[in-house]
This record gives sequence, structure tokens and C-alpha cells, in this order.
Amino acid sequence: MPYLLLVIGLALAAYALFRFFLKAGPAEIKAAFLTATLVALAIALFYMAVTGRLPAAIALVAAIIPFIPALLKKLSARKAQTEEPAKPPASNTPMTREEALKILGLNEEADTKTVNSAYKALMKKVHPDQEGSAWLAAKLNEARDFLLNKK
Repeated sequence: MPYLLLVIGLALAAYALFRFFLKAGPAEIKAAFLTATLVALAIALFYMAVTGRLPAAIALVAAIIPFIPALLKKLSARKAQTEEPAKPPASNTPMTREEALKILGLNEEADTKTVNSAYKALMKKVHPDQEGSAWLAAKLNEARDFLLNKK
């Protein structure tokens, strides 16, 4: 009977995990993996302390301590990244050719193909779906449209 309950519990957990991965984004998956790792370490430390292996548990904690500052730095960077940065003030002045070229990182001799390839490469980096900025994506769109005379 206990094994049947264990199998049912594992099946439900696997289904819940499957549903989570269907809806979760990369940042949520990373956070879940980090949480699961920390919980597993806490359980392992508790088990080692209860079973009389306290010196090994202390050694495990000592081995983990150097990684804690880097982990905290990554967590604070992730938190700062998820917060929406302050948007620069919207300007009512139209974009100039120099501004558009500077935004796309091009020179004066840029042709249509060069503009499109620079736009695509930059958009892959700053697109909101890739945890980029909507404002930067709008500026790239505006620069491309200006250079290709789509306005």
C-alpha cells in the first residue's frame, strides 16, 4: 500500500511538473530549478545531521558557502532585470537619419539589405519576448522604418 501511494504521488507530481513547464518561461524555470536545488540540499543536510553524520553536513555547508555571494548577485540581477526600467522621455521630434544609423550601428553607405540584417540581429537581442525592452524594440522599428522610408 505505501508503494502504491508513492507511485500515485510521483505520477501527480510529474503531471504538475509537466503542466508547469508548458506555461512557464525561462526565468520561471530557472527559479524553480534553483528552489528545488536548495530544498534538496536542505533535506540532505537535515538527513545527514539526524543520522549522525554532522561532520559531513558541516563540510557540505562549508563547500557551499563560496557559491552564496555569486548566487545572491545573480538573484539581485534577475530581480533588477524583471523590474521595468524607467522609460526615457518620449520625444516629439522626428528621428534624423544620423540617429537612425546610430541606433542600428550602421554607416552612411548602408543599403536596404544591410539595414534589414542589422535590424534583425539587434531585434533578436532586445525583443520583449527575449526579456528585452519594448522601448528599445520600438526605437529599432522606428529607425528601420525611417531608413527604409516606410513612414
